[in-house]
Amino acid sequence: TQLFGCVKGAYTGAVTERRGLIEQTDGGILFLDEVHRLSSEGQEMLFQLIDKGHFRRLGEADAVRQANVQLIAATTENIETSLLITFKRRIPMLINIPSLVDRPLIERLQLIQRFFGYESARMNAPMQVALDVIKAYLLYECKGNIGQLKSDIQVTCAKSFLSYVTKKEKIV
Repeated sequence: TQLFGCVKGAYTGAVTERRGLIEQTDGGILFLDEVHRLSSEGQEMLFQLIDKGHFRRLGEADAVRQANVQLIAATTENIETSLLITFKRRIPMLINIPSLVDRPLIERLQLIQRFFGYESARMNAPMQVALDVIKAYLLYECKGNIGQLKSDIQVTCAKSFLSYVTKKEKIV
């Protein structure tokens, strides 16, 4: 329903006709994050759109709708095991972005420094990060990759900022 829309009565609770993201994005680009979460049926509906440029809203039997949408999809899963072969065949280009653990230490250090820099700017406060903290972030196994690293640094900074404010310290 989110992607293709639905007609009134397509399912319990479908009380109105609804345009999906495909229809709303006609002539544009649609980014699908975590595409591996699409059901097999959803993947088949997408490759029908990619192949023929048309789709049906959920619950439509006769009407065929046209859409010209460029799809960009992302997944954190192995596409060989999480996507249908027929769907993968229709993906003209794959870009593999290495996980955090596969990146060189210097690149990870740059990310860590950048994230601490963002937090210092957001807090509008001077910040000092202990070498042991930097080492810990360089070496820990970050399951959520770069997004998780950024989030973990934000939490660390928030806790330090709380101490900075309540104890009226000079530096975070």
